[in-house]
Parts: sequence; C-alpha cells; structure tokens
Amino acid sequence: MKYSEWSKEYSDEGKKIKERINELKTQQETAPPSEITSIKNRINILLSMYHDCMETAAELMRKARRKDVEFGS
Repeated sequence: MKYSEWSKEYSDEGKKIKERINELKTQQETAPPSEITSIKNRINILLSMYHDCMETAAELMRKARRKDVEFGS
C-alpha cells in the first residue's frame, strides 16, 4: 500500500470519529444529568483517537511526498 493511500484511510477514519463526536455533543445537550459525565468521557476518548488519526494521516502524507520527490514521481 502506498503512503498516500494509507494516509487517506487514516483521514477517513478520523472523519468518521469526528462525526460520532458531533453526534455525542448533540446527544449531550438533551441527556439527563446522570449521563453527562459518561458522554463527556466518551467524547474525550474519541477526540484523542481523532487527533491520533489526523496526525498519523498527516505524517503518512509527508512521507508520501518525500517518496515522490526521492523517486521523481
């Protein structure tokens, strides 16, 4: 698999995670007080996963660009 393809997969997964975060934020607005802490914890975990995916995608894209320069592609 090429670095650019791998980068896209990480980016796509990050976008899916971000969508879930947005769903949870909407859910949080109408959730009973007893569930708010749990939802916030899930959001925090997903935010960490989102940032990891996007950072990895960016690093893989940098590697892809370096390879393109190295091989003249």
